[in-house]
This record gives sequence, C-alpha cells and structure tokens, in this order.
Amino acid sequence: MIDFKIWLVSFGTLMGLNSSIQAQQQQQQQQKAALPSVLAIPAEIDPIKVMVEDQAEQLIRALDGEKAANPQDIIQLVRKNLKLDGYAIPPLDMQLISSIEQDNYTIHSLIFQSLPGLYVPASLYVPKGKGPFPAILNSHGHWPPGRRSEIVQRTAHMLASNGYVCLCIDAMGSGERGRAHEHEYHGANLGSALLDLGTPLMGIQLLENSRAIDLLCSLPEVDPERIGATGASGGGNQTMWLAAMDPRIKAAVPVVSVGTFRAYIMNSNCVCELHPNGLLHFEEGQLLQIMAPKAIKIISALKDGNAAFNAHQMLKSFRIAKEAFARQGVPERIDYELFDEPHSYTTEMNISMINWFDGAFGMMREEGLKLDNVLLLDTNELAVLKHGVKQELILSIPAFISREFSRTESRIATSTLDKLDYKKQLRALLYTGGTDSLLRVQPLESQQGWQRVLLETSTRQLIPLLISPPLNNSNTLHVYFPSMGKQQVAMQEIEALRSKGEGVVLIDLFGLGERSSATADQIDGALPRFHTLSRSLLWMGSSMMGIWASEIGLVNAYLQQEYKSFKMTMVADRETAIAALISNVLNTSEPELLLRELPISYLPGATGALDSYNMSIHIPGILHWGDIPMLLALNEQRVMVDGLNQLDGKPCEIANKQQLKNKVQHYKKQLNNQGTLLIN
Repeated sequence: MIDFKIWLVSFGTLMGLNSSIQAQQQQQQQQKAALPSVLAIPAEIDPIKVMVEDQAEQLIRALDGEKAANPQDIIQLVRKNLKLDGYAIPPLDMQLISSIEQDNYTIHSLIFQSLPGLYVPASLYVPKGKGPFPAILNSHGHWPPGRRSEIVQRTAHMLASNGYVCLCIDAMGSGERGRAHEHEYHGANLGSALLDLGTPLMGIQLLENSRAIDLLCSLPEVDPERIGATGASGGGNQTMWLAAMDPRIKAAVPVVSVGTFRAYIMNSNCVCELHPNGLLHFEEGQLLQIMAPKAIKIISALKDGNAAFNAHQMLKSFRIAKEAFARQGVPERIDYELFDEPHSYTTEMNISMINWFDGAFGMMREEGLKLDNVLLLDTNELAVLKHGVKQELILSIPAFISREFSRTESRIATSTLDKLDYKKQLRALLYTGGTDSLLRVQPLESQQGWQRVLLETSTRQLIPLLISPPLNNSNTLHVYFPSMGKQQVAMQEIEALRSKGEGVVLIDLFGLGERSSATADQIDGALPRFHTLSRSLLWMGSSMMGIWASEIGLVNAYLQQEYKSFKMTMVADRETAIAALISNVLNTSEPELLLRELPISYLPGATGALDSYNMSIHIPGILHWGDIPMLLALNEQRVMVDGLNQLDGKPCEIANKQQLKNKVQHYKKQLNNQGTLLIN
C-alpha cells in the first residue's frame, strides 16, 4: 500500500508540473497569437508628438508672428473661422426674475435672448447711488456652477462694492445651461458637438458675450463709453477674444489665460479655447495687437500648472503686442502683472484688476477700495430656474443643436441634391490644403507568417501594414482599420479567416496602435481619448477624420494595385467606421464596407454618456452638411452595418434602424445614387 503522504506529495508535484506545462503552453499560444510590430519605434520617442509640434513650428515660421497685425484682416478671419455671421440678432427680451438687496448694491437675476429662441441666465450687480456707472462683463471659467461659483461671486462683489455694474452670465453648456439644467463640463465631446454643427463653442461664447454688452449698453445705470471685461482661465480667454472683436470694450483684464496659440498644441485646453484653423492665420500676440489703444492688463500666475498659460508664454505675446501699442503712442495702455499664485483669481488679483479699470475709466476715489468681507450667496438664491423661469427657455447644447439641425434636415428634404457638389463640400470640410499622397512602399522582413509593409506619404507619415495574402484568386482580402489599433483586434476572427485561405490586412491609422502618442494620452487624462491630439490638429487646419479618410484611401489604392484580382472588404469599427465611409465617398473604386458599432448620427443626446465615442470623430460643420445618413447615401458600394449605436453608445432600436434606412433611401433617390445598405 502506498503511503498516503508520499502519494499526496507526488500528486501535488505532478499537478504543479501539469500547471507549469499548461502555463507554458498558454504563454506559447499567446506569443503565437501576438501580432508582430512594423514600426517598432520606442514609445518614449513619440513620433506623433514630434510630427505635430514640427508642423506647428512650420506654421509659426510661415506666419511671422511678430509682424504688425492688420486689425480688419484678423477680425474678418475670426468671424469666418468661428462662423459668427450665421445667426439673426433678435431683441434682447430681458426678463427680470428676482432681486436681492445687499448693503451697497443689488443683485438682479435675469434672463435675456442671445440668439433666436436662446435665453441666457445672468446675474446683474448694480451699485446703489447715482449712476451711470462703468460696467464690467465678468466671464466665468471652468469652476462649478458657472456664474454662481465662488470666484465669480467674489469678483462681482468687489466690483459692485467699488462702483461698477457687473454682469455675469452662464456660458453655453455651463451652470443652469447644462443638461438637466445642472452644471457640467461644457468641453470635450459636449462642446465639440457645436463644432460639428458649424459654429464652435468659442464662436457661440463670442456671440453671447457681445449680446451681454448689448444688454449693458441698454441699461440706464450704465455709461456705455466705459465698459470693460474680465474673467479668469476660460473666462479670461473669453475676455481676450471679446476685447479684440467688440469695439465697445474699452478696457480688459484677462486673468491666468494669456499665453501663445503655439503652446496650445499638444497641451491641455478646453474646446471653448479652440479656434479652428487659427494657427494658419495669426498668433496670440497679434490678436493682442489689434486691441490697441484699449487699456489691457494681463494677470498671470507663476505657479500656473497649465503649460499654455505660463508666464514665459504670456511674455512672448505681451512683447509682440506692446510694439503695436507703442506705435500708436500709448505703450502704457498695455501691462502685465505676475502673482506668486496657482491658477486662480485671488483677492489680490481682484484688487489689481479694479485699480486698472479705475485708471482706464477715470474713477476718482476719496477713500481706498472697499475690501470688506465677501458674503457669498447660496447658489440656489442666484438660480433663475428656482424662480419660475420655464426650463424650455434655457436650452442645453444638445437641445440647441437638435433644434438647429431640424432646420438643416428641412432644407435638405426640400432641396435638389447634387452628388458632386456634396462631395466637394465634404472635401472642403475635411481639407483646408492639399490631400496626402503615397511616396514610397517599403517591404520589411516577414514575421510570424505576416508580410510587413510600410507606406510612406508626402506628409511624412509612415503607415504600417500587416498582410496575410489570400491563398487563391477566389478568396477575399479583408482589410481591417481597427479603432483601438491592430493589437486589439479579435484574433480568433482573424485566424478563422486565415485558416479558410482568406486574405487579411491589418492597419494602424494615425494616432492608433503603433502610432499612438503616449504624450497626448497622458494629457487627455480622464477626458475622452484624442482630446489633445484632435484639438491640436483642428488649430492647424486639419482633423483626425480627414487624416484617417486620406490614409484609408491611400491604403486601399495600394492594395487594389497589388491584389487586382481579389475582392476586397473593408472592415472598420466605431470611429474608424466614419472615416471609412468618408473615404468611400471621396474616392472611386473603393471596396464594400463592413462597419461595426457605427453611430447613427452626430447628434448628442439630452442624457446619457458623452464619451462613448472619442474625440477623433469631430468634423467642423458635418451636421450642417448632412450627418451620417448623407455619408451612407453618397456611398456607391455595398455597406453592411453590424451594430448601429446612438452617440451615447446605446444600441439603436429597430425603429431607429428603419428610420435610417428610409432617410438614406430618400437621399439616394434625390442624389440619383446607387449602393446597398444592410443593417444588422
């Protein structure tokens, strides 16, 4: 009889050996399944970062950012880039909601109409005593809950206590204008949805801030010849642009917000600070130049953690601007002050701001500034919706976009659609300059049964391809553009195709897989992926979708040349599915499409997730052009959709799918276009 202890030890040893063998086999299988790299560039080099920043430097050199700016040229460029002339200007229709008496001023809660049917919640601080008073528009940054935040309230209190009318408004998507009328971050995908509509968030802010000046000028308590603006962070950015664009602003104090546009590239910023195509035309110093001879005081914080707003970047722009003020004989009307503080708007900064406005507006004080303790109000006391204002008057970003898009759909439905014209318009949305072209094909040594190929383009991009050719002429070549990079592709599906003799090609598009930017991903942090990279490209007149569509076209052209006798199916998912659609619209002889988890529309939801799709999807003006249904209608090949989602990532209902089919079929009929759409 075998001793039990000996048996137990032997069994344990055997099991350990078996576990070890199984682990080794599993590791070997994983190694076998792992795809070979093509570029093999160390992540710390980050060639995407280097390339983007090099492109920015080339644009800066072409700009000659230190030359004297022509004010009218810049104003016209801003109006064009931000689409400021596309809206009618309605009556203000200011409605007083409630009033709160303080010791030496009154706070009025009100709403006013900025654009047709679009009402803005506001807090108006009016000093007691005999006016008219100078007035300041006090714009909020990214501190919740918008105009009612502690920083904004304190600044407004100090201004009103010292004889200034102060107006604070909720920026689009912030404060009471968030979804469900609660404050939320108005940037990232939410704010970018306005870009898709055609007018960027910065453009909406400029329009509404200009309307806020209309309101101030309409008040008998305000001296219209003494109007200024201030704000910190995102509010400082609003202040800078308004001071440049609105001649009624006579003085401005932007706080912790002035730097250089070049520093925005591959750094952290909100989309409310995005000026599409901006770096093609002028630098921040030149924008400051056109403010002369207004009284401009820049406040910067030495401990500011944002690389775009640090003191060294501010000084670059300040020195350029100073020359324009000197040429007009008023060098003293622009100045800066550095504070040993982090990114904020402190009491000491407030004092500096008021002193500057006092000098600009000739405010004479027998006594010093009133610096009594600030009595901050509960945010509910300043809310307009708590005092009977109808919620439907205060539109969120999705509600505003939905309303505007309904007009676009009506226009399309009643118009004669021209296929060539729509393609031309789409190309104009995506490409401000020329498109990319293929320069060289470089085969590399095969690995693990995969051919490795590099495509070099005229814009110095290196596109990596892994190719497993079809085994005979009757087989299909399946070309994958995975949205998470080729290493994340479902290998079980790939190996199943290869085992049947089917051909497979795996591609990493710009910013994906081997071409990811570790720097950009780190800066993105908790924000949706490509917040940094996509926003940087838009500043420089490009877009992720434009680059992807171009690269897909180049890859397909190469493969169709190399594998002429094979049928090709292009497989893309989520964000790359949109790019594949675009490529098929803009290029002839493209293959049929298999699109997975395609969004049904660019329209954001009134509720639900905002970040299901990343920031690569945004195209300036795509909603006004015609949205996803128009892309599907313009495709002349067979399109198979496996999974159709709302923009929040939720699967579409059967009714949604049928509505899409009907709309696409209607568009195709108007366009006299062929092509089959199948939706699973």
